Amino acid sequence: MSITMPMRRRPLLAAAGGALIAPRSLQAQGAWPNRPITMVAPYPPGGTTDLSIRPIAEPLGRLLGQPIVIENRAGAGGTIGAQYVAQARDGHTFLAFPVAVMTIAQHVMQLSFDPATALVPVAMTSIAYNVISANPSVPYRDVAGLIAYAKANPGALRFGSAGNGTITQLSGELFAEATGIRLEHVPYRGSAPSLTDLLGGRLQLLFDPVALPAIKDGRLIALATLAERRNPDLPEVPTLAELGHPRALAVPWYGVAAPAGTPPEVVDRLAGAIGEALAMPAAAAGMAPMGMAPVFERGEVFASRVARERETFGALVRRLGVRPS
Repeated sequence: MSITMPMRRRPLLAAAGGALIAPRSLQAQGAWPNRPITMVAPYPPGGTTDLSIRPIAEPLGRLLGQPIVIENRAGAGGTIGAQYVAQARDGHTFLAFPVAVMTIAQHVMQLSFDPATALVPVAMTSIAYNVISANPSVPYRDVAGLIAYAKANPGALRFGSAGNGTITQLSGELFAEATGIRLEHVPYRGSAPSLTDLLGGRLQLLFDPVALPAIKDGRLIALATLAERRNPDLPEVPTLAELGHPRALAVPWYGVAAPAGTPPEVVDRLAGAIGEALAMPAAAAGMAPMGMAPVFERGEVFASRVARERETFGALVRRLGVRPS
């Protein structure tokens, strides 16, 4: 069983000059792991980042022979927890993170560490089936109709997001840019209030998986799935790539990272165990209520994804002049 520990107040060391110091060697520690492993989730309990790791914590601990401790260290868009892990030197502390922490945050906020050099991607754990959702009052029912309406009425459509610089904003901005339309962005403090305003008709669109329950009960309509494959719960809703817009795709995914300097054999063993845990039925069952699904990538494939999306989102943030909410 996974264990949730209360956040402890610990002094954070200055990241500059320290991020690349390796943990003690495996020879000094003995065989890895030799004590409980801490997975820091840099958001509050119960959210998608927390649930990207919690369903696999118990089987992952069995596979590695040590319990997995899930520690929630929320704040500053996930960067407080990320900085804590970047500075960890014990060889047993890792980060469970959403895409934004490793690819967007450094372009939007002034950080005292660089995620590109202070953290090493270990493995992808899951994706969230993001979706373009609309209030039923809109005069279109598919992406082609949305594009045609937006071109005929530039700026008439408003989409909400969980805040400036979030994947929910950049998904909408990337879609607008790739399809040549203009959408008005309205930032909120979190996804819940944006969903409330979409349901109330004060917005016309969301690019956020938070809308999935309202789609299923008929209060909202789904125009497209923002993922590399269709959502099994919405099998009739096509992906943007199927509709001819692959460049508009921004997938909310989740992964695990290690402090820079973690021995490669530790990274490799942890990645392998994560892959085994994700293949167990409990992983899919635990993630499904939040519209998530296990998806595993490791090694150069995953590292290349992180680097590619960091570049893509960085360029988009600069073009838009995005600043924190």
